[in-house]
Amino acid sequence: MAERMHPHGLIERADSWLLPVGDGTVTQLRIDFALTLVIESWIEIRIETEFSYGTPGAERRIDPALSTALAPLLDRHQAHITAAEIRKSGRLTLTFADDVVLVVEPDDQYEAFTVTSAPSSGGRGFRFVATPGRGLARW
Repeated sequence: MAERMHPHGLIERADSWLLPVGDGTVTQLRIDFALTLVIESWIEIRIETEFSYGTPGAERRIDPALSTALAPLLDRHQAHITAAEIRKSGRLTLTFADDVVLVVEPDDQYEAFTVTSAPSSGGRGFRFVATPGRGLARW
């Protein structure tokens, strides 16, 4: 399957979706038994299960349910995201301008993450949910 452009700038590939983040800025971080990153005030990424974070080769595992474990991510406020990919198997990868990578793997029991956009002018937004057991729902 060749790349296919969808409304809102979503790009669909055979095995993944590329989110339209451009060189988007993280404008908000929210902590409430999960971690939410808001990009340019129109895309929200909520992470509810453990994830890896760091530069390639120096990643660490972080549990968003432990608020003190999220301290290393506080500098992500105002950070630039250069790429965001959601695999159809339920894996999310965020790449930042400073080469830091955040990866959320699918979970067997829980929804690992949710990505939601605000509606565009005259249209609908998008929503992705990593379903338990390596799946992905989109609407």
